[in-house]
Amino acid sequence: MKKFFISAVAVLAVLSLNAKVFTVGDIHQVNHGNGSIDKPVISADGSFVVAQGTSGLQKIDLTTGKVEQLVKGHDLYNITISADGKTVAYTRPSYGKDHLRYTALEAVNVDTKKSEVVVKASRNLASGTAVTNQGVKALNNGKIAKKTINKQAVAQEERPVIAINMGHLMVNGKAIDPQGKGSYLWPSLSPDGTKVVYWYVGKGCFVSNLDGSNVQPVGNLQAAVWAGNDALVGMQTKDNGEYVTEGRIVAHSLVNGENQVLTSDNMIAVYPSATASRIAFVDEAGSLYFMDINK
Repeated sequence: MKKFFISAVAVLAVLSLNAKVFTVGDIHQVNHGNGSIDKPVISADGSFVVAQGTSGLQKIDLTTGKVEQLVKGHDLYNITISADGKTVAYTRPSYGKDHLRYTALEAVNVDTKKSEVVVKASRNLASGTAVTNQGVKALNNGKIAKKTINKQAVAQEERPVIAINMGHLMVNGKAIDPQGKGSYLWPSLSPDGTKVVYWYVGKGCFVSNLDGSNVQPVGNLQAAVWAGNDALVGMQTKDNGEYVTEGRIVAHSLVNGENQVLTSDNMIAVYPSATASRIAFVDEAGSLYFMDINK
């Protein structure tokens, strides 16, 4: 069996002169040797990511670079990993006889690689999933769909379903739309389950309570995710109308409002996923990287 190693990239994280959200270690490239990946999602313990690869959904160990294919398929996105790292939920697109696009929600057991359907192919599956150690929930046809996946798992508090449906920001099937009518994207629930970060098209990134109150502006932070309960990590990009020409990973403190650039200008870094101690992301070629962080 081929052995993989992690190599340090010859680029250190770039720190803002006047702002520091995290103390940041070197950026490391993960030599998984298995082609490009897209939109990695990091596990709660920071030990692995799950991402769409060239032939299916892959689990990639961040220490060894070992790759395990979880399921086959293309365009498997909206990935959510349970806290214990045993269950991965994802969406699978298809086209019906009417030539319309449908989306199913599936879940796979990381250990057994057994997958099952949570929501059958639907025209009305909202983008957003809540996954606990025991099961998966989603919003379909305006109602919460739920399925138990692992009855033997350690009991865990239920997580609200944060989703986007027809441009609305939804919490457990109810539109909260903190800024009123508009178009919302990229929702992410805080680790403690009390706040949501989202992108409001034309205005930028914001954080609010789950009832839409106490709106806090963040600024230009695309695809933001939580790095603990009081910090966010997202991307800032530019494009020429066809492809991304610039991309950097940026951290934002909800305590003091400071921003910190974490990657240098000689790489295009996009789509971060984070825990309180580690950030994973990809470049424009689909190569995987990570950095360790602490406060």
